[in-house]
Amino acid sequence: MPTIEMILVLILVGAATGSLTALINVAPTFIAIPALYFFLPVVGFSFDEVMVPLVASCVAAFIPVHLYAWIQSMKQGQVDSQQLINFAPGMAMGGVIGAQLLSLSSAVLFKICFTLMAVMFVFKIVFNKKLEKTPTLTPAKAANLPIGLVVGSLSVMSGNSGTVLANGMNSLLKIDQSKRDGTTHGLVVFVSIAALVGFIFPAKPTIMMDGMAFAGAIHLPSVLFLALSHFLFYWLCRQRGNDLDKRVLSLSVTLYVCCSLIRFWSA
Repeated sequence: MPTIEMILVLILVGAATGSLTALINVAPTFIAIPALYFFLPVVGFSFDEVMVPLVASCVAAFIPVHLYAWIQSMKQGQVDSQQLINFAPGMAMGGVIGAQLLSLSSAVLFKICFTLMAVMFVFKIVFNKKLEKTPTLTPAKAANLPIGLVVGSLSVMSGNSGTVLANGMNSLLKIDQSKRDGTTHGLVVFVSIAALVGFIFPAKPTIMMDGMAFAGAIHLPSVLFLALSHFLFYWLCRQRGNDLDKRVLSLSVTLYVCCSLIRFWSA
């Protein structure tokens, strides 16, 4: 069972990720992983020791909100089902592979993957309008599975569930603007659930994974507190905020991610 201090940290992180996901649809792991990286030493843990359980627990905790958002989008007809059919199988397989590879990876490799994903996230925010003017990507049908494998594997290895790459892919495919978020949530659900299989049966178990509190690499009490807080604040903040609020929050999150990367590599 987590300590009182750790429970408070998880609740606060869940509140931040839930609010920001509802307001600006940011990938919650970009908030959660750096925040937990900063606070872990305070509660007596080293990031290197808990890297895999931390990522696995974050991926598991954020599934309910992605699933809820996907279902709501489907009810409103705001999901591109054809793109789900094209890429979800490959991304799901990539999710399992990514979870297995992450359990074999070092903290340095994880930081490299996380940094790559974070740079792509910042690039998309800064140059979003220019990306909309790029030519439409029309991959061959035979390329859908390999593309999905790469997207799913790299996403999970970077501690992300596919939000960034799926968003970018949807932009390049020129999916209808009203259907992009719903389609992204659907793809993320497939990646996350598949990744759970890889995390429950990791290629390289660690000592910390022993005990009843763990399902493979997933720390169940931490998932519970983080998921409840994340879902509650997502529900409270959804459909709120004006355009100015969202622009300010997007800028703030961009600065937060950039500062997190500096902290990652200066430690």
